[in-house]
Amino acid sequence: MPSAMWDIAAQFGLPGGFEWIIILIIIAILLLFGPQKIPELARGLGRALGEFRRGKAELEREVSAEIAAADTRDQRLRVEKTASALGIQTAGRSESQIKLDIARAVDKVPDDQVVAAAQVMGVYTKDADVQRLKEKIIKALNV
Repeated sequence: MPSAMWDIAAQFGLPGGFEWIIILIIIAILLLFGPQKIPELARGLGRALGEFRRGKAELEREVSAEIAAADTRDQRLRVEKTASALGIQTAGRSESQIKLDIARAVDKVPDDQVVAAAQVMGVYTKDADVQRLKEKIIKALNV
């Protein structure tokens, strides 16, 4: 029966279900606050919405910064572990210096150290030969 009622409403160009809800909300606001208060309520709602959006944007920036910092720490740790696998000292050295030393040392160390370094860097594949692993390590370093 309700479906037939909406069909009749549609025939006369009357609004459907969702539109009636909006109309009822508008009528309730008019009855509760009166027409003089509506502009003030709209301004307050606009300010609240703007403040909410600013807060949301700030929170997103903070989360992004934390994720970036965590990624940087993970990358630094991975580089230090790789250097350790290759026998390179890391104390008091910048990440870029360590990366350059790793790139230089990869060609000079025994194959088992290259495999260990590739495993630490997360670029090890079982079927790759040592030369391919060296290339993957250097590529992962972004040197």
